[in-house]
Amino acid sequence: MSNRTARNRRAAVLVEYALLLTFVAIPTMMGIAAGGIRMLQSYRNSRSMILAPTP
Repeated sequence: MSNRTARNRRAAVLVEYALLLTFVAIPTMMGIAAGGIRMLQSYRNSRSMILAPTP
């Protein structure tokens, strides 16, 4: 295997990882962040109901 072929394979692997990051990891992180915002809002609503002076 020549040096050029090895370099091309490494470049292909880097491109594959970049695409994987773009199409899988970033949307997953955005989904987790969006879910976290909803859970925080739910937590705050529950806390205010528990701490309310009248049931």
